[in-house]
Amino acid sequence: MEMCHRGGGGEAPDSELQLEYFSSNSLHLVLLPTEQCNFRCTYCYETFENKKMAPPVVAGIKALIDHRSAELDLLEVGWFGGEPMLAMDIIADISRHAILRSAERGFRFAASTTTNGYFLDAETFQRCLESRILGYQISLDGAEELHDKSRKLASGAGTFRRIWSNLQQMKTVQAPFTVLLRLHYTLENYKELARFTTTVREEFGDDKRFGILFKAVEKLGGPNDASITKLSGEQRNEIERHLIEHAGETRTQGIPRKYVCYAGKGNSLVIRSTGGIAKCTVALQSDFNDIGRLRPDGYIDADQVKFRRWMAPVLEGRWQDAQCPVESVGRAARLDRELALKTS
Repeated sequence: MEMCHRGGGGEAPDSELQLEYFSSNSLHLVLLPTEQCNFRCTYCYETFENKKMAPPVVAGIKALIDHRSAELDLLEVGWFGGEPMLAMDIIADISRHAILRSAERGFRFAASTTTNGYFLDAETFQRCLESRILGYQISLDGAEELHDKSRKLASGAGTFRRIWSNLQQMKTVQAPFTVLLRLHYTLENYKELARFTTTVREEFGDDKRFGILFKAVEKLGGPNDASITKLSGEQRNEIERHLIEHAGETRTQGIPRKYVCYAGKGNSLVIRSTGGIAKCTVALQSDFNDIGRLRPDGYIDADQVKFRRWMAPVLEGRWQDAQCPVESVGRAARLDRELALKTS
């Protein structure tokens, strides 16, 4: 699964917001407690070779929080994977530590997760709430028959019924949380998906905690990229207008016009299950996204050249690139390699 947003307006953010992207009193960590997954979605780009976080990596994250806690006003943690709920014990462990430090040092702690929703039964959801995970992004590809063609278990079995049941159960819980239902559309499925939004509206439209984000299936480097039809901007806009119309009064969310990807922000890091440090959760197999390692003592050994490439779009005011820096960072890395070969 991928958590980035592509296709925003590229409008320049306010200067005050720009400062926030590099502020030392704010820290955004995307944590991958495991890179294993129980799903094998047909369009997934991940390889699943990295397993659960080892104790030295968990210790390093706790130590990092300790080092930074004196200066923090805000610590945001986004749990990602693989499927993060496969490592709920690690999520609970690190969350307890962050909650304790938050109480001691007075900074705000906020957490969210991108999950396939399969394991979010009543007990696991309660553990998530206790871990202060109040934001959930859960993907659906349509009604049962359509969804189960693309979002299936590693065994090949369908997943829709269990996810839908978990969502219905979550709705009965009296607690402050939000669920963003990420509905994936393609040129081939969008008409069926539009009909499914009626079902979503009937089930969750009366609960303001639930919203919808329509997202195109994209070519992200997975084995099935060749089967994915690339959509033009005009096609996306037309399809999304059609889908939003069918969603009716259900709360829909778009990409902010002033959106800047977390990967381009100086105070945002991805910490993989291996302890590797990255900036982006999509380009996990790219060398230019391997920017360092977290040590067990909580300090980071970083490649400053690679790190600066990711921040360059914001620092240089290239706002279109700042929406999704992957392509510009990849280009910069290739140019640096070519220059090094020429001068060697």
